[in-house]
Amino acid sequence: MTASRVRARKHKVFRSVFQTDHSQPTPKLPSTQQGEAFGGPLASLANKSHQHTVPPLQPPSDQVRWDRAWHVVTSHIQLPSSVAIEDSFGTNLPQSQDLDPEFEESLSVVLQPDNVVPRATDTEDILGWHIHQVRQHFNNHVLPLLAACASQGDQSQVLLSSIQTLEAAHRQYLFGLSLILRGFSDGLANAGVEKFRRDLHAVIGNSWTPGLMKALRDVFHGLLTDILGPGKQPGGHDGDRTARRRVTRARDELLSLLESLQQVGLAGDKFQILFAELMDQTMSEYIQKTYAGVWAKLEASTERGDTATLGCAHHLSDWVENHYGRLAVEVFGRLGGNIAWGDVQRWRDVAIGRLAALRIQELFDIVLSWPRSKGGLEDLRSAVTTPQRRLQLTDTFSAMMQKRLLHPGCSTLVILRTYISMIRTFHALDQSTVLLDRVAHALQLYLCHRDDAIRIVVTGLLSNPRTTNAEDSKGKLVELAVILNEAFQQQRRHAEEEDLDWGDMTWVPDPSDAGFNYKRPKNQDVIGTLINALGSQDIFIKEFQLIISERLLSSQPNFQQESKVLGLLKKRFGESALQNCDVMMKDIQDSKTVDDVIRKEQNLSPPAESDELSFHSRILSRLFWPSLPKNPFVVPATVAKTQGLYEEGFGALKTRRRLNWLDHLGSATVKLDLEDRSLEVKCKTYEAAVIHQFHDNGSGRSDPQQRTFNELWETLMMDEDLLEAALKFWTSKRVLRDIGDQTFVVLEKLDDEETAGEAAEDSLGAGPSDGPPSPRKAKNLDAKEQAQRTVYWQFIVGMLTNSSPAMPLGQISMMMKMLIADGCPWSNEELQEFLGEKIAEGVLELAGGKYKLPKKG
Repeated sequence: MTASRVRARKHKVFRSVFQTDHSQPTPKLPSTQQGEAFGGPLASLANKSHQHTVPPLQPPSDQVRWDRAWHVVTSHIQLPSSVAIEDSFGTNLPQSQDLDPEFEESLSVVLQPDNVVPRATDTEDILGWHIHQVRQHFNNHVLPLLAACASQGDQSQVLLSSIQTLEAAHRQYLFGLSLILRGFSDGLANAGVEKFRRDLHAVIGNSWTPGLMKALRDVFHGLLTDILGPGKQPGGHDGDRTARRRVTRARDELLSLLESLQQVGLAGDKFQILFAELMDQTMSEYIQKTYAGVWAKLEASTERGDTATLGCAHHLSDWVENHYGRLAVEVFGRLGGNIAWGDVQRWRDVAIGRLAALRIQELFDIVLSWPRSKGGLEDLRSAVTTPQRRLQLTDTFSAMMQKRLLHPGCSTLVILRTYISMIRTFHALDQSTVLLDRVAHALQLYLCHRDDAIRIVVTGLLSNPRTTNAEDSKGKLVELAVILNEAFQQQRRHAEEEDLDWGDMTWVPDPSDAGFNYKRPKNQDVIGTLINALGSQDIFIKEFQLIISERLLSSQPNFQQESKVLGLLKKRFGESALQNCDVMMKDIQDSKTVDDVIRKEQNLSPPAESDELSFHSRILSRLFWPSLPKNPFVVPATVAKTQGLYEEGFGALKTRRRLNWLDHLGSATVKLDLEDRSLEVKCKTYEAAVIHQFHDNGSGRSDPQQRTFNELWETLMMDEDLLEAALKFWTSKRVLRDIGDQTFVVLEKLDDEETAGEAAEDSLGAGPSDGPPSPRKAKNLDAKEQAQRTVYWQFIVGMLTNSSPAMPLGQISMMMKMLIADGCPWSNEELQEFLGEKIAEGVLELAGGKYKLPKKG
């Protein structure tokens, strides 16, 4: 029921467009002789029982002659109804029948009824009748065959079968037309053939089946890929002969197929639209496969047959002009179209625009690969010239940066390195920095929330690229130190001078998309841009003072890099802003002179080969240095005596001034003589004080010296964290051995290490010690208390991850008591002890009175 309704609707639409009131061919009648009635003698009127006299017959009328002629002509050109695949349209009549005089005479009657049978009232147009039956035959017999062809698996075979079917239909349709046109003159016959072909091609061109459409698309797409695809345009070398033959074969096949389609009526407007879409698709595929991730120059063939190396944009322009455009001109020329040079130029502009869109999508990778990706920037610079494309570039890059860079899983060092590459890349792309200002704002805001950003930048500036090995450079921003040594960083001009540079011959107007307060920079300033992104000037200078104080108090021999960085920052921030740093540098320089004078006057310089104590100091101006921590402890007697002499010498040299010792910030070189080895270790002063407590004072004991944690703490009065760190240091150096119960013994012989380990196991298995446990170690806990501590630690990690990256002790305690279901019974002291254990384990950090999780990467 549904199929019949659809068929009836289609016939109704067809009849509304095409004329359908033509008659069918007349039936074949018996021959008649002259003088007989039309249809033979009236035998049916004779009656054996009644004899009548037959009146003489009159000559046939004009209408009868017309009907006879119409019958003869239509019976010759009538199309068969057979739909067999092997003989779909019947066979053409023999050539002898083409020359039948009766057909020629009947054709003249049908074509010239006004002259031959003027009194015939019912006549028809034989050409219109033939076109009508062709349309009906095409709809009833050819379209089902085309649908059957589409059921074949191979698309090439589908297209070949369809073309063969349409060629057979054309032969049959044109045969009947050729019989009709025998009665026309040559000029009218040619015009009739052209009109018939146009009408037939219009019918065929608007009767595409989905299967035929898919076959045409797949076959032509494959041929275009073989001709224009990446790597299909060979150069002039002998090794490319196979590629040239392959391209030539595909081109010949395409043109031959195009000619066949044109002959059968499939090369009309619908095909031309399809072919244009395929050419457009081929261009996009070529750009994606040839240039995606490729930023180096490519080889292209020239008209002389040799090769030339071109940038991607020039390579693409050459491809459009010499391959894409040439094929389009050849194809549309055969279809009757006309391709002008302006069309090729528009195609080239479209291709360059798509290459720019590809480079915009790759811009983040171009930044990460700088400077290896300079070729990709050349493509962007030549294409991204309008405000719309510039906006597209910044929007796409910002979205990619949010997705791939600005997230907690990315380390601050990676973000800063990417920012440096962004500054260089965007400056090479757009020296006005308008594009950089658009995309960098989100990154700058994100960096302000990274606590370690300023420290990484300052450490990178202060690093020495000549002495930093490859392993250390992975964890430092050494690129900044390299940039610092570039010449233009030493010759920065003031902004006022730049405004008055009237003789600048490289001046260009500001970009049309620049902001209201836009000011064009004179050169690429990576360090300045990076420093400005890290927040206010005061925060940066304060962090710089802290870091440079640590470096000045280190044991490095000179501070050339620190002086260079300080000079750069003074140019940027002014002399007064960095006055404290100047005083700090001067203190270190003056300390050497003061130290030499005091040592000489107090006779504190032992002979070079002597084992006596060699004491040096650095004298700092307390008001100009950052607040340094004070962790006093009892130094060895020899050191205390030397310090007293040093204070006397300083008092004589600097009247009304006195020294406050920061013993824990110093460094020492300790010589250790053990039974089987001698060591010389560079360590901190508090580490030297701890190992000095194991020194044999001449007691005569043959067993190794040993001390407990509490004994050392009571003797040295040292901070417990420092004491524990010192003991771990000497244990790692295999000088001390922990034998259990917080007891440490000197490892005189390395061979005794296993024995000492067994003794420690026995001591641990013997039961609890009589002495009190270390105040920095967790007490023996049952399973319930251990589970409670685990819950508390998970809660603290969650707070430092999701709420705030750094919290003081009081805030952590308050939130635990408020938000934990059963409350937190710990006091602040107990919580502080617990957090101290986590710091010792390396899973927590304490900086500036705030606890925070260590950074990853």
